[in-house]
Amino acid sequence: MTNKNGFIAYEYKNITVKRDSVSIYTDCLSSFGWNLIDEHDFHNYPVTADIQRTNTSDGLEMVSLRFKRNRNISKKIELNKLEHTCEEALSAITKLEKKNNAYSMGIALGSGILGTVFIAIAVYNFISANPVAGVLLAIIGGIGWAVGFFAYLKVSKNKSTQTEPMIQEQLNIAYGACEQAHALLVQ
Repeated sequence: MTNKNGFIAYEYKNITVKRDSVSIYTDCLSSFGWNLIDEHDFHNYPVTADIQRTNTSDGLEMVSLRFKRNRNISKKIELNKLEHTCEEALSAITKLEKKNNAYSMGIALGSGILGTVFIAIAVYNFISANPVAGVLLAIIGGIGWAVGFFAYLKVSKNKSTQTEPMIQEQLNIAYGACEQAHALLVQ
């Protein structure tokens, strides 16, 4: 809303995203008339009741982004629909990436836990005066730990390869919505 004195009323939007997603969200939201005004990195702040360190399951730091745009923007209803489509596509990408990471981590943890069980049994065999069985079981446990690491790498790569077409499809949806919104803004 702009009056004769040049006053502009703004609307504001806050979102929290992974650090490696900041640029895509900034680029996409600018297509809907949003301007980035502030970026808070949770990494530099102490943990308090108001501001909490937010980590994803893969250990990446989260960033809070603040945007503003003119409340009196033209074709706001169409822009909001397109923005919702874009945000759903970006959210679907995040879910796919989390699912890939969770599956890979589950395989690795399962193998690591199995290796730990063998190490525990090996310790029991050492204590009960059966060192030969203890050494064999310790070797098996160590192999279980190593298999977990390499399984994580392989499964993660395979899952990424499988979901890459779906991620690209969601990116096309998001960028298509951004393109349509940009066209509405420049009219």
